[in-house]
Amino acid sequence: MYIIIFIVFFVFLLALNKRVNKLEEVVKSLSVGTSAVMTHAQGAAPVSSQGAFSPIHATQVAPGQAVVNEPSSSDSFVAWAKEDWLLKLGALILIIGFGLFLVVIGSMFGPFGRVTLGIIAGASILLFGWIRMAKFVKQGSIFLVLGSVVIILSAFTATYGYEIFPAEASLAIMFLSSAFVALASVRYRLLPLAVTSLVLASFAPTLLLSGVTPQYEQLFAYLFIVTLGVIWVVALTGWRVLTLAALAVFTLYSLPHFFVNYNLIHATSLLWYAYAFALLFFITNTAGILRSNGGDMMSDAAAAGWNGLLLLAWIMTNLPQEWKSIVIVGWMMVFIITAFIIFSVTKRREPFFMYTGVGIVMLAAATAVELQGIGLVIAFIIESATLPFIAYLILRDKTIAERLSALTIGPAFLSLPSMMVAWRPEFPVDHFFVLLLMSATLLLLGVFFIALPKGEGEDSQAPGALLVFGSVFAYILLWLSLHATMSEAGATMLSLTVYAVIGFATYAYGRTHDQKPISRYGSVLLTFVAGHLIIIESFRDGNIFIFFIVGAVLVATAFIGRKKHPVVPNA
Repeated sequence: MYIIIFIVFFVFLLALNKRVNKLEEVVKSLSVGTSAVMTHAQGAAPVSSQGAFSPIHATQVAPGQAVVNEPSSSDSFVAWAKEDWLLKLGALILIIGFGLFLVVIGSMFGPFGRVTLGIIAGASILLFGWIRMAKFVKQGSIFLVLGSVVIILSAFTATYGYEIFPAEASLAIMFLSSAFVALASVRYRLLPLAVTSLVLASFAPTLLLSGVTPQYEQLFAYLFIVTLGVIWVVALTGWRVLTLAALAVFTLYSLPHFFVNYNLIHATSLLWYAYAFALLFFITNTAGILRSNGGDMMSDAAAAGWNGLLLLAWIMTNLPQEWKSIVIVGWMMVFIITAFIIFSVTKRREPFFMYTGVGIVMLAAATAVELQGIGLVIAFIIESATLPFIAYLILRDKTIAERLSALTIGPAFLSLPSMMVAWRPEFPVDHFFVLLLMSATLLLLGVFFIALPKGEGEDSQAPGALLVFGSVFAYILLWLSLHATMSEAGATMLSLTVYAVIGFATYAYGRTHDQKPISRYGSVLLTFVAGHLIIIESFRDGNIFIFFIVGAVLVATAFIGRKKHPVVPNA
């Protein structure tokens, strides 16, 4: 276990110093670019330190433009490894030494003495790192992390190894040491140091899981306090990515509760903690989005979606069946209403789609809890048809409403089994209604979007796609219904005749009104009918009248939309 801790500590030291090194490289590049601008303004060619012409500096730089050469990852690692490499190596050796000192048997110090010396040494190193950061930020941050790790190792050994301290006391010591590192990160504005403090604080709750009876309530209470501290840091520094990191920690400790069955009382008490975490992250993300002033919202939007899905997982796995749908619908309304409010205030679509997406997933989950089979498919179809209309009526944004119409993809796939069931000898009324509702939904949405006023430069393909797929469902429904109630030959002839008439009508309309998409739709439908006749019906002893009907329709297309060409007499 200690080896893993050493590795994690070393990796975070790499990340910490890499970020600081990048900042220094940028500052150096800015100073070089400023020198180049001044030299160019004076009309003199830049000269290298050796007196020769420098091709790097010879590049003309516009006034006010800085030349920044971003170092590669390998260069940053090499530069970090060169700087104070003895200090880094010494810190790693000290951690290993303290780890061995705490667990070695036969030492001149007893368990209590070893733990006490470890905590005192860690606190001393922690204090020295704080003082050192005033002059040397990199060195001081290394000492801070070193001291915090030593304290955490000592407190963990005192409880887990020797049972000297109760878990709560060691937990408090570990929290205070990591909180001190977080305070330094705020004081000196070091994001990697803040992430390191969160990782150190997140290691502490393992004490509560190491006993015979895991103390899950205390664990989540501790994590809630840590999360409050993270939000405090975010409020002071604006590092909203820390919210994602805190959410990741809560997710890791939540995963076991999604796969292991606990008793109802235990699960319910933890569920209240899950509600508290969800509400805390929800308020934080919403406040961050509203205060972003047009900045990058991706981290807040991602945290909002992650938070909603994690909450849904808690509800689905730990709440009694009879309460699931009610609670899910309640949270769904919170997310969807917030999505509309945020869009109205910020006019940004990223958080709107994220919050709305979470609300839609919750709606689908609540529906799946209450319904099954055909009823579930019908409910999904109605929901997917209603949401785009509601979105447009509230937001008056055609683009958002069209994108929400993509929700019909799910019910469309769920409707496919209704095409595969046997439609004879008993007519399947429920499956007929599913296909009819799916077709009507797609066609209605397509007509609705076409009827809306078209914006400047708008060229959306959504209405056409909805109409095409809605007609396909209608054609399939017609074919299945006729073949279930009529003879094979009569049903085939009537179906193909209807297809041919619709294809001819759309083709004629498109040619006469110069609407190429409509004429192409008609030509594709006519081609399908002709292909079916040639490939399939030619080998059946069916009604031959359909060949004459379709053939006449196809011949008639030659007289549609043709312009007269004047005859030029031969000279």
